This record gives sequence, structure tokens and C-alpha cells, in this order.
Amino acid sequence: MNSVARQTVLVALLLAAVLGLFIAAQSGQRRLEEASRQVQRAAERQRTLGELWQLLRQAESSQRGYILLDNANYLMPFQEASGNLTQSLERLDRAFVMAPAPVRADVTEIERLANQKFNEMREALGTFRTRGRSAAIQLMRTDVGPDVMARIDDRVRSIQQAEAANILQASGSWQTRRWVSLATTTAALVASVGLVLLLTHLVLRQVRSKEREAAELAERQAELEGLVARRTEELSELSTHLQSVAEQEKSALSRELHDELGGLLVAARMDVSWIEERMASRDPDLQVHFRRVHEALQSGVDVKRRVVENLRPSLLDNLGLFPALRWQVADSCGRAGLKSIERYPHDELLLSPEASITVFRIVQEALTNILKHAQAQIVEISIETRSPWLIVRIRDDGVGLPLERLRALRSHGLAAMRQRAAGLGGQWQVRNPATGGTEIEARLPLERVLATGAEVVASAAT
Repeated sequence: MNSVARQTVLVALLLAAVLGLFIAAQSGQRRLEEASRQVQRAAERQRTLGELWQLLRQAESSQRGYILLDNANYLMPFQEASGNLTQSLERLDRAFVMAPAPVRADVTEIERLANQKFNEMREALGTFRTRGRSAAIQLMRTDVGPDVMARIDDRVRSIQQAEAANILQASGSWQTRRWVSLATTTAALVASVGLVLLLTHLVLRQVRSKEREAAELAERQAELEGLVARRTEELSELSTHLQSVAEQEKSALSRELHDELGGLLVAARMDVSWIEERMASRDPDLQVHFRRVHEALQSGVDVKRRVVENLRPSLLDNLGLFPALRWQVADSCGRAGLKSIERYPHDELLLSPEASITVFRIVQEALTNILKHAQAQIVEISIETRSPWLIVRIRDDGVGLPLERLRALRSHGLAAMRQRAAGLGGQWQVRNPATGGTEIEARLPLERVLATGAEVVASAAT
């Protein structure tokens, strides 16, 4: 048997011993309480019996004094005792309701004799009132009254002796059980202390073992967290780099389309116009074809302009962030029939090119999501500077984002927006306000997004 099994058996034995001792202590306590209740019941019985006996003696003395002295003041204790007789007998009956049969028989006899005694005393008082003192005294001197009181005294002494014996027996039992209960409780306490000490030793050893395991686990977890943090940082840097490269490629492609494709389309329109003027034909079919060619070339120019603006808005480079945002919001909301509310700082912010395109793309992606999924009627875009942040907020009154998408953030360009904000060291969050709809907020550090002097000069030169 290994040490763990031995310890388990020892703990189980000690626990069983403690439980047994506590059960025994509880049983002894209940026996003590029962013995105490027996003493209390016996004392209550004796008190109730003494009250009845005192009541009879008081009534007898009051009746005799009234008849012998003919003084009404002596009759008041008798009247009071007569009025309290019924209650006193009821208390006596309740006190001895659980008494043994012989004692119960004595109590019943005492109640009968007490009623008989009061009837005799009332009869003597009636004789005194109707026939005078001599007849009443003669009636009192008969052996009936003393005999009834003697029988009551005998019954009372018999019950008192029985109750005294019960009290002595219960007291002796109480003392014995008290010592037994004390010894059992002491043994249970000692066993409990031993069990607590053993459990404390085992728990401390287990805690030390768990602490060693926790320390090793924490060390391994720290290593893994460090590795994950490094990998996450590398991926974030890679994502930011890819976004920057993508923006550069979009800018280069935008310039190439604007310069080359735009020039080709303009040249084609000029050549078609020149041919149309030289031919000067009034043929309706030929004029229709020339008009179609002009419209097709104009559509090509419009498509080129839209593609170029989507790749790299020219307003962003030429006029700044806020005009580019106003154009983007007007174009997106105008095509969808949405009402827009825009709040920008009064003066144009001098942001770095990287920060400008980041803010523009966040707003652009948010508007795209709203048009696709929000079913909104109103869109609100606001930009404000609140040191140390540049705060970009886009809010709509649509259906809001489902909870699982709020948690996952893997769809609708949300991850791209978050990565763009993180690339500048900022914060990004999306939430469903209590008023409904969706709110996207990006906080970018001003120290990272404001353009330096060299960037301003370079931008002006471009």
C-alpha cells in the first residue's frame, strides 16, 4: 500500500471516529436536556400543587375568620380563592397530564376533594347567613371538614414524595450523563484537532505541490505567451506592411490609369470628333453610330475616373482628407439614398499620407458595410481631436451587428479596419448602442498621425 493510500485510510478512520464521537456527544446532550426537562417538570408540578394547597388553606382561614368575627374583610381572600379555583385546577391538570398513572389518580382525587372542600365552606357560609353563627360553627366543628383536608394533605404529601424521588433520580442521571457527555465531547475535540492537524499537513503538502506545478505551468505559459506575442507582432507588422504595399500599388495603378488610359481615351474622342467633322455626313445611321462611339468613350472615361478614385482618391492628394471624405460620403450615400451627417474640424488637419489614407479607408469600408448590411436611413461621420487622440466615429441607425459577429470580427472588413488602426498604434472598437444601429470608433494617437515638417514639404512638392 503506497503512502497516498495509507494517508487516505488514516484520514477516513479519524473522520469516522470524529463522527462517531460527535454523534455520541449529541446523543448525550439530548439525554442531558431530557433529564433537565424532567427536573423542570417535577419542579413545576410541585409548585402547582403547592399553589393549590395554599389556595385551600387561604380559603379555609378566610371562611373561619369571617364566621367567627363577622367581619366582611375576612371574606375577601375566600372569594378570591374561590374565583381562582378553576384556573388553579386547570394548571394542576396540565402539569400532571404526562405523570404516571398512580400520581395521576392522586391528582384526580385532590381535584375532587378540593371541589368538595369549597362546597362545604360555601355551605357553612350559607348556614351563617341564614341560621346564624352558632349553626355555622356547629357545622364547622363536625369531622367532615378536617377529614377532607387531612385526605388532601395525605395526597399532596404522597405526590410530593414521588416528585422528590423523581427529582433526585433525574438529578443523579443528569450528573452522570453530564460527565459522560463532557468526556465524549473532549474525546471528539481531541480527535477533531488531530484530524485538522493531519488534514492541514496534507493540504499544505498538496498546496506546495500545486504551487510548484503552477509555477512550472506559469513559466511554460509565459514562454508560450511571449512566443504568441512575438508571432502576433510579426503578423501585425506583416499585415500593416501588406496594406501599405497595397496602397502603394493602388496609387501607382491609379496614376498609370489616369495618365495612360485617360490619355488614350481623350485622344480617341478627339480623333472620332475629327473624323465626324471631316465626313460631315447627314446619314442618320452614321450619326447614330458616331453618337454611340462618343457615349462609349465618355462611359470609358467615367469608368476610368471611378476606378482611379476608388484606387486612390485624387482629392485626398490634391485637396486633403476632409474634401475627399465629403466626396466619398456624398457619392456612397447619394447612390443609396441615405441621409448623411458630417462633423469635421473647422481647419484641415495636417496628417501624414499614411494616416490620411488610413482614416479614408476606415470611413470607406464602414460606408460599404452600411450600404450592404445595415438597412440604415441615416449615417453620421464625425472626426475630432481630443488629446492625445484623433477620434474617427461612424454611426448608423440600421439593424446593428449580430452578437456573434461583434465577438468574432472576422467579416465585413471589420478586421481590416481594426488592423489599419492598430498599424498606427491606435485603438478600434465596434458596438451596438442602446439607441440602435452600429457605431464604429477608431482612436489614433495624434503624435503618430500628424505630419512632420519633412512630410509637409514632400506632399507640397508632389
